[in-house]
Amino acid sequence: MAQTKHSSVITLTLDPPALRWLLLVPVLLALIGVWFAVRWYVGNTIAEYTSTPDADGIAMAQMAVRWAPDNAFGYWRLGSLEEKNFSADNLAAAVREFKLAVEVEPFDFRYWMELGRALEAAGDTPHAERALRRAVELAPAYSHPLWQYGNLLLREGRTDEAFAELARAAEADWQMEAPVFGLARQVFGDDLAAITRAFPSSSLRLHFALNLIRSSENADDALRVVETVNAADRKKESEALTDLLKACISARRYRAALALVRDLQTDGEQVPTAENFWNAGFELPLVIADDKPFHWLINSRSDAQVTTDNARPHSGRSSLRIIFKAPNKLDSIPISQTVVVEPDTQYKLQFYARTENLLSARLPVVSISDPAGVPLQSSPPLPSGTNDWQPVTISFRTKPKQEGIVITFYRDPCADKEPICPIFGTAWYDDFSLQRISGGAAGPKPGSADR
Repeated sequence: MAQTKHSSVITLTLDPPALRWLLLVPVLLALIGVWFAVRWYVGNTIAEYTSTPDADGIAMAQMAVRWAPDNAFGYWRLGSLEEKNFSADNLAAAVREFKLAVEVEPFDFRYWMELGRALEAAGDTPHAERALRRAVELAPAYSHPLWQYGNLLLREGRTDEAFAELARAAEADWQMEAPVFGLARQVFGDDLAAITRAFPSSSLRLHFALNLIRSSENADDALRVVETVNAADRKKESEALTDLLKACISARRYRAALALVRDLQTDGEQVPTAENFWNAGFELPLVIADDKPFHWLINSRSDAQVTTDNARPHSGRSSLRIIFKAPNKLDSIPISQTVVVEPDTQYKLQFYARTENLLSARLPVVSISDPAGVPLQSSPPLPSGTNDWQPVTISFRTKPKQEGIVITFYRDPCADKEPICPIFGTAWYDDFSLQRISGGAAGPKPGSADR
């Protein structure tokens, strides 16, 4: 070892010269590492871009395996190509490749799942079940292994065990709910008791009820499923109940929707009842743009100012007041309410109205229509000028299968010769009531009783 004149620099002299070859060892190791990395990369790339199950595609996949024997993806690709050429020999070859993939990557659930599927296709059900069970063990929160395992058990006739796994799949991934629910309806048919037993969780049962309404608009069966969930659990699943409620309203199954409102609404005063107006006498505060089902839907604006008024109501403490200040044109009055009714039934609707300095060529009316907006009947226009409280009665009949009516306020359209058609003055409304005259079901509908 020679030393320089500077104490901070040390010069190493390798003697004999053979020791210098030791410096090449790291270089050689690096080159070897690069060689294997390049082989792995090339093999993986070939496997990734080989997709045709013909002879050339299989030859390319076999090359990928030779170049990267420690890459499970290559074995999987080769196995999947062999599997596409359906025959006993090809299935056996596919199973062999999937087994090699599992040996290389024993903790990757995807390769176990592929192996299980191939084993079942080859007729080796016991080993297929073990492979799929291992996939579930490795990825218990993933839906696809559970789905594959559940389907295998179902094909073996082990229905209860199968749906235990399928229910877990649906809970793990909402996108699996529809196929799992469809499978349940295929297996159990109309046996709701069996289906609800297959789905023990409250959330899954409520989602199944939602699926019933969306797929078949079967609100009665949906409510029967909802009723299998106890009240406390229903309260915890308010989001699912809200989705159910929206689906019922969208399907115009208003009786089912009303039953769900009772579960969602804790304030009894806010809960409407069938064949009755909610807040018929306007005693409760009105909320502008109230989005609660079966409430008064009101949007006050400058040309039709809607409020409650405590001065001179027909009964009680208040009434509904509309101040009209429309110098040009006003066709719609933003007040409506949906009321649950019986199909094919004769009704009488009554309310009271008064006016003060009400002036217009086209005066307000109250209209009754079906949920699609088809008119059933309308009231006469309010009298112009100033008039004390007067009863207004409208008789109408609901259509078959119609479960709701929509009450709206509006004006008859102005004629072409009346392009301006202003309206000024004030109108009051109070004490809306609905009375059944004839028709209707003799007993309560499924799910219509308070729960």
